[in-house]
Amino acid sequence: MSLLSTESNFSFLPQGAIIQEFKVKGHNIVQSFPRAELYNDAPFFGETIGRTSNRIENATINSLNGRSYELAANSGPNSLHGGNTGFGKRPFRGPQPVERGGREAVKFTYLSPDGEEGYPGTIELRVWYIAWEDEEDGVPKVYLEVEYEVEMVGDECEETVVGITNHR
Repeated sequence: MSLLSTESNFSFLPQGAIIQEFKVKGHNIVQSFPRAELYNDAPFFGETIGRTSNRIENATINSLNGRSYELAANSGPNSLHGGNTGFGKRPFRGPQPVERGGREAVKFTYLSPDGEEGYPGTIELRVWYIAWEDEEDGVPKVYLEVEYEVEMVGDECEETVVGITNHR
């Protein structure tokens, strides 16, 4: 049985590369909504968080590439989780079934252009969800691992700020 098939333990949404379901013994263990549109005003459930995963004080990167960058302020005077429309609200390409490290996986990709939410540089984000089953002391276990890879693909600047996580 395919772990990542539609009849499996997992389901994902292209919006934000969201983990919508991770079922253990038939019960979903991630906070989720039944339809994609319900995530639009939600508190980051299952989303890929970025361009940054924390707050940036005063929504400003003070010194990078020899200049300062004003970011979208969405948490008082600060920028939280990538701004007004962070990665969790963006459309990713995927899920694309792939093999990763000899295991079944799905891949999502997102191209973040220079200036999106105020961040410098164009980047491509790749997200893999890798699933497998194992047994420990006679107890069957199901695993879901997430891997992130970010590549600068534009030549607008030398450096940028990136810190990816997931709110599962």
